[in-house]
Amino acid sequence: MIPKRRAFQLTVFLTLVLLTACEPLAPQQTAQVIVLGDTPGSPETGLEDVLRGGSPVAQVSTPVPTETPTPTPTPLPTATPFVCNESAGQIVSDTFTSAIIGGEVPYTMYLPPCFFETWRRYPYVVLLHGTGYDEEMWLDLGVATALDKGIRTGTLPPMVLIMPDGGMLAESNEAPVEQSWEAVILDELLPMLESYKTGYCLWGAREGRAIGGISRGGFWAFSIALRHPDLFSAVGGHSPHFDPDHVGEEINPLDLASQPGLSKTAPRIWMDNAASDYVGPMVERMAQTLQERGVAHEYIIHPTGGHEMSYWTAHAAEYLAFYGQKWPRDVLELPSCEDPVPVG
Repeated sequence: MIPKRRAFQLTVFLTLVLLTACEPLAPQQTAQVIVLGDTPGSPETGLEDVLRGGSPVAQVSTPVPTETPTPTPTPLPTATPFVCNESAGQIVSDTFTSAIIGGEVPYTMYLPPCFFETWRRYPYVVLLHGTGYDEEMWLDLGVATALDKGIRTGTLPPMVLIMPDGGMLAESNEAPVEQSWEAVILDELLPMLESYKTGYCLWGAREGRAIGGISRGGFWAFSIALRHPDLFSAVGGHSPHFDPDHVGEEINPLDLASQPGLSKTAPRIWMDNAASDYVGPMVERMAQTLQERGVAHEYIIHPTGGHEMSYWTAHAAEYLAFYGQKWPRDVLELPSCEDPVPVG
């Protein structure tokens, strides 16, 4: 049985609800749940109190927001690093038949560890020897040992070294350009080594090529690179033998350094010599010409040493670091042999 007081409250409450529901202009109330009645610890407030202006004791049920579970990210597969079990590169000695010379041209190559297993296009440096030496000169300077160590420690990038023997043609000042040592290198040696027929996978584009030389080889490196800046990204001359009179201006580096527009097309340039080296004055002249023409270059004069093997041996690792400065140290970052040769 409902007590009289509670029955009265319900009667009045229901009457108000019905009256409000029948009023067409009655304002719509925000939906919420209100429970009237006794609240523990609070004085009772009945419906009469509400009618007299009192405040009901109410319990408002507020919806509790449901937290959206954070999705667990799915880890992406990472490239498996290439592991090479070879601690040293390979030395390849071979010859090719030159139509320009009319005979065989010996050459030596250094191939980095695991060269054939990686299936990558390797950048390369053409290293030219000085007067009285041959294709073994750079190996005698210790470049293979220095490169093995640099690749192993990550201080040098993996690269191929190509070291041809220039013979008497490299000593000639009279040969026309089409029958010069330049022509043998550019028209015969490099196309042959870059061809798939040889089984080598080389980065046969400007960004993957560099050229350098010692003494007379430095002359040829600069003559070739300054005449063909579109083919090589870097050129180095180590005690380079520059002479204003021993060759025509069309192939003389001292004259080529003054050609218009070289500052926009020149490869990276490095020159060095010992302070007491007899070639020093002409190298300084070259550096001065490049500076006047606004051509960026590095020229280093070392306080000790001479025009000799011990000097070049002491700086062989520096030379390799210059040539490989822009090349990836991680072999997996090199272009794939399956892809076309990258141009830029």
